[in-house]
Amino acid sequence: MCGWVKLNRDVVEVDLWKEIVPFRLYLLLLTRATREDGRMVSGVPLKRGQYIRAYSKLAEDLGYREGRGEKQYSKSTIKRSVDKLVKKRLITVEDTNVGTLFTLLNSEEIHAKGFVDFFCPSFRGTTAEPSENEDDTNVEQNQEGEKKEEEIEKKNDQPSVNGHEEKMDQSARMNAITERFLQLRNRGAALSAKDMNVIEKVALLEIPLEKLLNWMESIHAAYQQKSPQQRINSMAYYEAAILTRLGKSEWKKKNVQKESLMDRLARLEMQGILS
Repeated sequence: MCGWVKLNRDVVEVDLWKEIVPFRLYLLLLTRATREDGRMVSGVPLKRGQYIRAYSKLAEDLGYREGRGEKQYSKSTIKRSVDKLVKKRLITVEDTNVGTLFTLLNSEEIHAKGFVDFFCPSFRGTTAEPSENEDDTNVEQNQEGEKKEEEIEKKNDQPSVNGHEEKMDQSARMNAITERFLQLRNRGAALSAKDMNVIEKVALLEIPLEKLLNWMESIHAAYQQKSPQQRINSMAYYEAAILTRLGKSEWKKKNVQKESLMDRLARLEMQGILS
């Protein structure tokens, strides 16, 4: 594919620059999007700034080299990156029969004004102040929104009937697992794509978070006893050990049988406890 696209120099001054996967994805869409209306792709007419691609293919497009091997991001990682670009008002997405339709938004405005002016227009210009009525309306809306959020948080803070672990969303579980892994590894904060994918899978396991973190601690301690001079550098090691423990605990649950009264009496008589 030939041609070129504009990329303002101030792109390094915004948060998008620090988001590796979303930034690479945005550049990919920027370079692959059609430049004119009417182009047909798999029977779908595209407008200027649109591109159709499946998430699995985007994972291939964004493949990278690590050491001597080729790596790919998971589809869930790509999906989260897409969501971030949507939230930043850079793209919109629409599902079709042949893939996801991506539409670049405000690309011409970004080219003309730059990323900083697009994301933070107040940096280099002023905006009209809201009227008193508008300000009062916004305050009331914010207060109503805060009350609703407080009610939702109170409901989530209440313990469940069975006394199980409080419900925690996936991202919070992943953050806690990541923090514990980095703490135990004690070798910087950089994570490979493989470690990130494994952390995501471990967070999906139906294990209370506190128990999961305690298992990681005990796995680390057992490893240190065998190899005091070594450390666990891969999250995959923890995953394998956790799955082994999970399998053993499930096996024990299935094999625990309740002792009937007659069996118990017979056992106690054999042990000489009953005369």
